[in-house]
Amino acid sequence: MRRRTRTRATTALIAAAAALAAAAACGEPAPRTPPAARSGSPAAPGSAPAASGPSAVRITVTVTGGKAHTARRRVKVPRGATVEITVTGDTADEFHLHGYDRELELRPGRAATLRFTAGTPGVFEAELHHSGARVLELQVG
Repeated sequence: MRRRTRTRATTALIAAAAALAAAAACGEPAPRTPPAARSGSPAAPGSAPAASGPSAVRITVTVTGGKAHTARRRVKVPRGATVEITVTGDTADEFHLHGYDRELELRPGRAATLRFTAGTPGVFEAELHHSGARVLELQVG
């Protein structure tokens, strides 16, 4: 009888630890892009995504008159790839990538770069908060 009680207690303890670990992973706040991940150099308007390494993808976005211009509306990247999205605009705005909850503060005429690892598979929309413009869809997988 004691052996069953120990087995049940051990099973309950393992289940509780797993539940706590899962809850802790979900409770972390979304990171904002640190200033070091931003770039002040101008970006080439409308340039296509180009690999800078075996798993790196660069995406360039130019915003004029509240409208976003990219080489492709849907950009496919492999899971685990390093992604760099560089945004240059003519007005102040905020770039937001849903799903990853990453944001960039945009200043007129200055490029800002969002750099992250595409670890979550799916299709994620990027938009500008102030103008409401849809920028692109990032397909990870």
